[in-house]
Amino acid sequence: MRAVPAAALPPSIALAVLVRPSLRLRMLLASAALVHAVAAFFILSNGCSLAAPRLLGGACCVASALCMLAAVQPLKMRLIDISKAGALRLTVQQKLPCNGRAVRLLPGSLLWGRVLVLRFGGIDDAAVPVQTLMVFPDSTEPESFRALAVAMRALAGRNRAGDVQKIL
Repeated sequence: MRAVPAAALPPSIALAVLVRPSLRLRMLLASAALVHAVAAFFILSNGCSLAAPRLLGGACCVASALCMLAAVQPLKMRLIDISKAGALRLTVQQKLPCNGRAVRLLPGSLLWGRVLVLRFGGIDDAAVPVQTLMVFPDSTEPESFRALAVAMRALAGRNRAGDVQKIL
């Protein structure tokens, strides 16, 4: 039997990445809240030419409140653990240690260069609620972000042949 050179073997995608809440996302949400609040102020004070200034101003107030509410949510760190075989485990870091849940990458996940929007669900229709996790470069270490993006693309490529739809 011949030995297979190491370069011919597929690279291992095993890694564990700690994902912290993104400061960029919080600043973006706070900025959106401020923009909506300013728009509501101008609409409600000078909105005579609009068809329904109170309705539009109220909608801007609600949007501002929702953006601010999302920006000040409690911080939760998550650990994404990928085994050599490609099995995913997602752990929410809180006060108590937890082994995490086995999950899979769902269709609708976005894998862009500077942001990853990862949708996780249960394996084999288990009763695990769908979780969406936004990962920005400031959420992890720079090397970890790149490794996580490559690993998620590899998992998405493996799943494409199965039941998962095309993931961009």
